[in-house]
Order: sequence, then C-alpha cells, then structure tokens
Amino acid sequence: MLKLNYKNSLIIFLFILIGIQTSLYKGYGDDLDSHGLILSFISVYENGVYSPSRFQGSPIAEIFYGFLGYNFGSFPGSFSSYIFFISSLILFFKSLEGAKISNSNLFLFIIVCISNPILFLDNTNPSDYPIALFFFALGIFYLKKNKVLFPIILFSLAIGSRVNFILFILFYLIYEIYINNSTLKKNLAIIIFALLLSFLFYLPVLIKYEFDPYLIIFSADSGLKFIELLPRFLYKFYLSIGIYSSILILFIIFININKLKDIVIQNLDLSILILLNSLVFLLMPTKTSILSLSIILIYILLFKIINKRIYIFLLIFLNLLSYVISYEILEIRYKNLGSCDPIVAIDANFKFRITEGYYFKRTEFMKNQIICASQQFGEKSEKYINGIRIK
Repeated sequence: MLKLNYKNSLIIFLFILIGIQTSLYKGYGDDLDSHGLILSFISVYENGVYSPSRFQGSPIAEIFYGFLGYNFGSFPGSFSSYIFFISSLILFFKSLEGAKISNSNLFLFIIVCISNPILFLDNTNPSDYPIALFFFALGIFYLKKNKVLFPIILFSLAIGSRVNFILFILFYLIYEIYINNSTLKKNLAIIIFALLLSFLFYLPVLIKYEFDPYLIIFSADSGLKFIELLPRFLYKFYLSIGIYSSILILFIIFININKLKDIVIQNLDLSILILLNSLVFLLMPTKTSILSLSIILIYILLFKIINKRIYIFLLIFLNLLSYVISYEILEIRYKNLGSCDPIVAIDANFKFRITEGYYFKRTEFMKNQIICASQQFGEKSEKYINGIRIK
C-alpha cells in the first residue's frame, strides 16, 4: 500500500499537474473517434436517433465522453482519460508484474509509459480506448482477488467501450481456467454474464443492422491484402515502441535472450495478450492507440528482464528525447493531399532525415484534426475548436 509521505505526496502532486496541463493542451484531442462519440450522444439526446460513433459503436464511451463534452467541454473528458490511463498502468503492474511491488518500481514504470509520446498522447484523448483499457485492467485486478461480480460488470463495460476487448477478456478467462481447473465454474459464470451484459450494450446497434452479426464483427475489414497490411503494421509498431528506444529494447533482448525465453514461458498470459493485441492491429493498422495494451505489457516484461536500473533510465531518456527531436527513415506518399482527407499511404521510399520532435508533429496534427472534426458540428463548430461545452 502506498504510504503518503512527503516524497510520495510530491510525486502524486506532480502527476496531477501533468494531467491538468495535458488535458488543457489536448482539448477534444486528435483521436479519429473522439468527435464521433460526442456526435452520437448529441444524435440521441437532441434527435432521439442512435447514430453509432463507428460501425459497431462504443456505447459506454459514447455516453461517458458524449455527456461530458456536451455539458462541460473538453477538459473533463481529457482529464478522465489521463486518470484512466494512469490507473490502468497501476492496475496492470500490480496484477501482472508478479513480484512484490515497490513504490519506486511502480513510479518508474509509470514514468516509462508516459515518457513514450505515442502511448501517452494516444491515451489522453477523450476516446474509447483509455476507458476500455481501464475497465479491462480493473477487471483483471478483481479477478486476481477471486471476485466474481466486479469482473462481470467491469469486463462487460470494457466490451461496451470497445468491442475488440472481448477477444482479450475471453482469452484471459479461458487461460485462467487452463492453468487452474478450480476456476472453471467461476470463470464460466463471468464469461456468460459479461457477454449477456455486453449484448445489452450493443442491442441498439444490432437493431440498427437488423441483428446481422457479420456486419458488426467484420466491419473493420480494411480491404487491404496481407502483403499491404504487414508493412503498415511493422512501421507503426516500431513508431509506437519508440524510434530511439526500440534500438535499446532490441539490445536488451539480445543480451538477455536466455532469460527472455524463461520470462515469456513464465508469463505466457502476457505474451499471448501481446500477440493477440498485435494481431488485432495487424488486421486494422489504423490508429496507434490500438497497440497500447501490447506496449504496456512489453514494458512489464522488460521490468521482469532488466536487472540494472540504468537501462530503465536510458529508456526514459530516449523516449523523452523523441518528444523534442526525431528522425524519419521513410518518405511516405499519400493518396489524398487535402488537410481533412483520409490518410491513406500508397507508397514509401527509404530516406533518412532529422526532423522536429514528435510533440511538435503531434501538436500540428491535433490542431488540424480538431478543425476538420469541427466541420461535422455545424453551427457549434467553434465550440468544438475552443474545447468548450457543445450544448
């Protein structure tokens, strides 16, 4: 349990300040689904018609972020996502790290995660992923404590926030049954009731699409062949790990290859979750937030492998460096040139060049994304741009 001494209180205060500053900076954010969540809420509240934010919808996220954005503006939603993200990190680390948790290791783990610019900025958007990640992490936390009711509610909320979390939840519960037969009755009950609750969340979508499960399950089909998906997956995975820190991580793996094999076997649940999440991203390599679960779990595995803290500090330094100065190895050509057109890469050539840091690139992209998304709010577009309540 965390003791609130002067040092820990100061660290918590600094984390709160980071959250406030980040939320003020983000506004309504640059996630491709953020505006859709609010528009879906508005459609129901003002017109009485349910219009999903994406094909399958995100019922819980639409209600939560839509309500906050409509009534209070962007700050509560962005700050909530920050709290969800930090809480998810704590819950995953406490539930899955395995060894006795020290406060210093926990704080270091959080710093590693927020020092990764893509992981941090993706999960502080008022969007569906951070809230789904939080419910999933909290569900695992209570599952580890042999609870039944809380995991049922929390896992169904995770699925209700983002439907692809059903894959991770089913795997984890079945894996728990595999390693411990005594959990069979409990975990089957959790699976059945969580799925039933999730079904209720998606009932409006099922009605809209006339109960055709194919339209819901396969609506994420990108239309690309595997040979076209793989390069996108590898490039975005490399960016998400970190343009500098990916080199360090490969080095750590190389010098600890034998230990890594043991760690992977001892933590098969984490390893398979990473693979499953990566497979989801491979099939729809769109927004990098989809990879967040894999990146977080990879960091947990690294903490199990690394004995010398110097590597952790170096990882943090390299992550932070990418905020201010970066490099690119590809010159990518896009199908559309308009600032608000869909981003579709059609070709790439190897070309190395030094560029401004990810923070500056992301800031420019975010401003453009907010302006583009605001066009869907009609006369309320200025409210969306300025981050004030949409009502």
